[in-house]
Amino acid sequence: MEMRGSFCFWKILFLCMATVDALQRFIEVPMYTEVNPGADALLKCRISEKKGVCQWQKDNKPVGMFRNKYEWAAGNTSGGDCSIWVRDAEHEYDDGQWQCQVSSSDYDTLDAQTSSPIDLVVRVPPKIPPRLLYNGSLVMPGQNITVPAGGRATIVCEARYSNPPAYIEWYLGKERLTAWSQTNSTETERPRVWAARSVLELGATRPAHGKRLTCRAHHPSLLPPHYRESFTKLDVTFPPEVTIVGTDINNLQRLEEGSSSLTLECKAEGNPSPYVWWTKNGQVIATTGPLLIRAPVSRNDSGIYGCQARNPSGTSDSIRVEIDIKYPPRVTWVGPDTVVEANLFSEVTLECKAEGNPSPSYQWYHNPNLSALNGHLEDGYAISSTPQLLLHNVSYTQHGRYTCIATNHIGLQEKSHQSEAITLNVLGPPVGEPASTAHAWSGGEGRVQAAVCADPPPRRAIWFWGSLRLDVPSHVGRYKSLEPTNINGCYRYSLVISGTSVTDAREYVLQVENERGFSTHSVSLTVHENFSLTETAHVAPLIAAALLVAALLVVVLCLVVRCRRRRESVEYKTDDLDSEKTVLPADAVYSSQSQAGTGARAAAPGARYSPGALQVRRAPVVLQPPTTV
Repeated sequence: MEMRGSFCFWKILFLCMATVDALQRFIEVPMYTEVNPGADALLKCRISEKKGVCQWQKDNKPVGMFRNKYEWAAGNTSGGDCSIWVRDAEHEYDDGQWQCQVSSSDYDTLDAQTSSPIDLVVRVPPKIPPRLLYNGSLVMPGQNITVPAGGRATIVCEARYSNPPAYIEWYLGKERLTAWSQTNSTETERPRVWAARSVLELGATRPAHGKRLTCRAHHPSLLPPHYRESFTKLDVTFPPEVTIVGTDINNLQRLEEGSSSLTLECKAEGNPSPYVWWTKNGQVIATTGPLLIRAPVSRNDSGIYGCQARNPSGTSDSIRVEIDIKYPPRVTWVGPDTVVEANLFSEVTLECKAEGNPSPSYQWYHNPNLSALNGHLEDGYAISSTPQLLLHNVSYTQHGRYTCIATNHIGLQEKSHQSEAITLNVLGPPVGEPASTAHAWSGGEGRVQAAVCADPPPRRAIWFWGSLRLDVPSHVGRYKSLEPTNINGCYRYSLVISGTSVTDAREYVLQVENERGFSTHSVSLTVHENFSLTETAHVAPLIAAALLVAALLVVVLCLVVRCRRRRESVEYKTDDLDSEKTVLPADAVYSSQSQAGTGARAAAPGARYSPGALQVRRAPVVLQPPTTV
C-alpha cells in the first residue's frame, strides 16, 4: 500500500510540472488554396496549448478581422482554432501569400509561432482564347499553317492573364500530341496573373494535310468543359502523285473499234492543287482536264497513254497504260495481180496482206471451177494457212481461183474477211495420159475417149487408126469424132464407132495441138463377143444343177461327220460351162476370152475379170471322215 501511494504521488507531480512547462505549437498549418472569385475560402490554422494571440498576415502585412470579409472560423480563438474565412474572395484584395501567427505565451516565454507562407489563389480565367504563333507571327482565325511535307513546324500556343497558369494540350484531329515544353511566367504589367506558353514541334506528313491542329487551354475557373481553345489547319505541301482510274484490265481487253467507248481519269493528289496533262506515245495531247474520253474508239486510239501532274512542290512520275483497240481483219492486198499466168511446171507465189487486231491468221482456198464467179468458199477447199502461197511445179490441176481469208478473234467472236479472188491460168502444151484402154461389145456402139488439159485451148485435134484419120469434129461412115467437152480447162475427146465388130479392136491415136505444142495419146480398144440365146439356155440348167449338187454335198458331209462310222470318198465334179472339162485348183479365178468365138483358155492366177465368155471351173473335192483314235 505504501509503495502504491508513492507511485501515485510522483505521477501527479509529473503531470503538474508538464502542465506548467507546455509550449504553444501548430497542430494544423495553412495549405495552398484556390478559390473562384466571389466564393469563400477557408484557411485553416490550429494551435495546441495556445496562450498567445492569433493573427494573420497577407504578403507580410497584418490582416484585421472584418465582418463578412475576414472572420474567425470558430467565432473566437480561445480553443486554439485560429482558422479564418475569407469571404467573397477577390483577386485584387485576397490573392497572395498568407501566414498564420500566434504571439508568445508571456514576455519571457519564446513560444511565438508563424506558419510558412501559403498561396491563396483567387482564380482568374484567361481573358481571351489562347493564341497560336508560327514563325513568330500570330496565326489569325481561319488562317492555315503551311509546311512542306517532310519538314518540321514549331508552333507556339499562349494562354495569358490567368490565375493560376492554364494547362495547355495539343490535338491533331482527334490525336493528342505531346508538346515539347510548357513554361509559365507572370505577366509583366500584372504580376499576379500568368502567361502559359507551350511549344509544339510537329513533323509534317502527307496524311496530316488538312487536319485540324488545336491548342486547348484548361482552367478550373472556366465553365464546363473547363477549357478554351484555338485551332488552325495544317496545309502540308507536297508534289503530286497520280493514279489512273478506269483501267480495269477486262474492260481494256474488250475495246473494239466503232462499238466501244473509253473514259480514263488522271487522279492527282498534291498540294497545292496540281495541273494535270495526258500524253500519247510521249507526246502531249489535248484533253479536258484530267478526263480522257474516246467515244467511240478507233484503231488510231491505240497507244501508250501517260498521265502526269505538276505543282510548285514538284512534278509527279508518269503513270502509263497501254490501250490496244481491237478491230476485225481486212484484206488490204492480194497479188501479184488478180489474174496470174504461169507456164506449166513453173513456180508461182501468191501473197495475201491483211490488217487487224489481234493480228489475223490466213487461209488460202482453191476453187478449180473458173465458172464459179460468185466465189463461194464451199466450192473450193483449203490448201494453206500462210500469208504466202508457194506453188511448185504447177500443173493444169492447179489452175482456177485462189481466195485468201483473214481471221481473228475479238472477245469470243470470230471475225473474218475474204479477199478478191486471184485467177491462176496455167499455160502450156496439151497434157494427158499417154495411153489408156477402152472396151466395147460386138454389135454395139464403141466409144474411144481421151482427156487432155491445155491452155490456150487446143486449136486442132485428129484421130488416127490404121491408115485412116478423122479431124475433130467430123463424121465418116461408122466413125464420128465429137466436139470436146471442156471441164475446167481440160478437154475430153470422144470417137464414136457404130456397129462395133472384132475388126475394130485396135489402137487409136489422138493428136492434140495448141499454140504451145502438141501431144499424142493412144487408146487401145477391146471388143468383146456377146452371149447367144442358145448358150444362155445351156448355161442356166448347169448352174442350177451345180447349186443342187452343192446342197446335197453339205447334207452328206453333215451325216458323215455325225456318224463317224464309214469312210467314203465322194468326188463331185462340175462341167465347165463351155463343156471343156478341166480340173483346177480350188482357188480358180475368172479369166477373159482372148478372141470372140474361141474356147476358154486357162488363165494365170490373179487374172482380172473382163466382159466376154464366162468360165467357171471347180476343183474336185474329196470328203473323208476323220480317223478315230
